[in-house]
Amino acid sequence: MKKTLRSVLLFVLPFIVTACFGGGSFVLKSSVMKGVGPLKARLPYANTVNYFGYISPSVQPDGKYKGKDAFYLYFWVPAVIDEVGVSMYSPADRKPGGKDFKQKSYDELVAKNPKKYFDTYLALEKLNIFNPEKIKNGGSVMSKLAYNDDTSEIPANPGGMKYNSLLRHRSVASNPMKALVRGVYRITFTSFRGAVEGSYIATVGTNVPGVKIAASLEELDSLVNQK
Repeated sequence: MKKTLRSVLLFVLPFIVTACFGGGSFVLKSSVMKGVGPLKARLPYANTVNYFGYISPSVQPDGKYKGKDAFYLYFWVPAVIDEVGVSMYSPADRKPGGKDFKQKSYDELVAKNPKKYFDTYLALEKLNIFNPEKIKNGGSVMSKLAYNDDTSEIPANPGGMKYNSLLRHRSVASNPMKALVRGVYRITFTSFRGAVEGSYIATVGTNVPGVKIAASLEELDSLVNQK
């Protein structure tokens, strides 16, 4: 029993330390829990990609969501996956790294007003685009997979409120509308507490490499098909 408990501690403690002392930036983890009793911890996704963006008054909304101005991000998943996780928090609490995706005007907008942030609301949608060569032709929403307004998993925003968003969706192989297959997915985001303005980090977590994320299908097409 002691040997088993020791093994559990050695397995779980690195994840607890990462969650508590991860340098101040939120780490997106999966729905899979490992451990015993109070020592259970979520396992990280094998792969995560980040998108750094900034919504300013000059940025036109992409559409409407429940009557509110909404903005879109698109990501390509190159293979069948068991689960996808998406988080968004505002303001961005760190600078983009070399492997992160970034809005073209991000640095300029952040420099002008680095403290601006908004309360996020997320929705994950599956598009009817399954072939990378078809991305440029566009598509439509095939099904709505998940949504989230507030989560306690992400640290509070500068106002002291836990109004950032996180969602997870596990694939349902028996239901084509809920299955996570190769293809394009859309993140729709807005805010139901004021205007959407400020910096943010959107993160997509999966257990497969090669996920690409962009603010338009045109940009996503260039990333996926290396134009």
